[in-house]
Amino acid sequence: MEQLLGLNALHVHQKHTVFVGNKYVVSSPSGEVLFYAKEDAGFLGVTRGKNRSFYIDIFDTQDKLVIRLRRPFTYGPDKMDVTVNGVLTSVVRQERTLMKPVLNINNANDQHVLRVKGPIRVPFQGSADYEIFSSNKTRIGSIQKQWGGFWREAFSYADNFQLTFPEDLDVCFKAAIIGTTFLIDFLYYEK
Repeated sequence: MEQLLGLNALHVHQKHTVFVGNKYVVSSPSGEVLFYAKEDAGFLGVTRGKNRSFYIDIFDTQDKLVIRLRRPFTYGPDKMDVTVNGVLTSVVRQERTLMKPVLNINNANDQHVLRVKGPIRVPFQGSADYEIFSSNKTRIGSIQKQWGGFWREAFSYADNFQLTFPEDLDVCFKAAIIGTTFLIDFLYYEK
């Protein structure tokens, strides 16, 4: 987790997979690989589509599990638990809204810390910015879905995201922002 100290941006690249769960690479702005992420939903879980429950394990480059994301199956708004080094550090909750997607990043006690607000979703739109706001409603960063071109967007599972956040943000909330990126991918871009 020390790798996240002093960083104010990350790049998340989804690798193309078929029926084995999503895989991602998280890298620094300079392109240095920091983490590998792998979804564990099992074959039946993957066949249930974008609403499936899952675990995503995030490993450092030494193959040490550092972050675990758990999305249980729910009938209501989505929820995801984020654990760092085996300790629950945050809970990400989807807020029901009419037009724009909103995800709240809460602390381990489920108290509001950050809010992620997305754009009105249009199929095959270009880049999409999900703005990150502090609890006092100040914009502090973003999760940007990068446009991959028509063919890649229409026929591929490989999405790219650019994350920005304050350099001095607690690493546990940086981990939650990484997890929120994966949840955004599942909720709005999973095919």
